Amino acid sequence: MVKVMYDHRIGGGEELVGHEKEVSTHQDVCQIIDNYPWAAELAWFKKLGIGGGFNFLLGDENSQYAHYQFVPIDADVGFLTLSVVLKPGVFKLFGRKSVSKDFDMVSIAEAKVKLNDLFTSSIATLYNRYQR
Repeated sequence: MVKVMYDHRIGGGEELVGHEKEVSTHQDVCQIIDNYPWAAELAWFKKLGIGGGFNFLLGDENSQYAHYQFVPIDADVGFLTLSVVLKPGVFKLFGRKSVSKDFDMVSIAEAKVKLNDLFTSSIATLYNRYQR
């Protein structure tokens, strides 16, 4: 299961509202992204300077996990980052095995392709793939 957390405004209000769902397929993730109110959120972002975004979590934040963050910045693009923790370490510092990858600006379609990794790869595989 992948936990999907995302924010957007509801009913024309200025406050971001958080949403959280657990999904079991890549198709479910794509459906959430496709149903996101892109135009309205980009208009609010330009007006207020604060926008919504997506977080996708495989695993447990207190142990092993892979976490993608996608922050929309225009109609079809956003910043995509990945953080993978294979071993949290003592005090989340000593002995920690983690890796981060910044994909910079990607299209929504490219982000969807990367997010498929959460359903086809293990946390260890993602760690090894992006380890420097």
